[in-house]
Amino acid sequence: MAWQKVVGLKALENGGNHITAKVGENVVLFVKTQKGLEAMDGVCSHAKCILGEYDSSKNEVKCPCHNAVFNLENGHMVNPPSVAPNSPMDKLGLRKFNVRENNGFIEVEV
Repeated sequence: MAWQKVVGLKALENGGNHITAKVGENVVLFVKTQKGLEAMDGVCSHAKCILGEYDSSKNEVKCPCHNAVFNLENGHMVNPPSVAPNSPMDKLGLRKFNVRENNGFIEVEV
């Protein structure tokens, strides 16, 4: 795996401390939390919608399509999609990425 420069830290701050970007074949959600930078798949595992509703008080991201909720720290699904309440949440988690700041830019390991 290699580190890839994605976007300037200012773009993340201007985006409300979260932004989604295409990195190679991946769509990655980047979030600046109180603990630092986090990165995970930016596409919902249920219906492939782009994530982006970040709740900083719970450190969770909600899918705008069917309200599935994912834990930003580990990628696990916290709440199933509203249209599929019996979804196997243990199988619908999202992949996490290593992320860092380097000279004012966000880099992700892909």
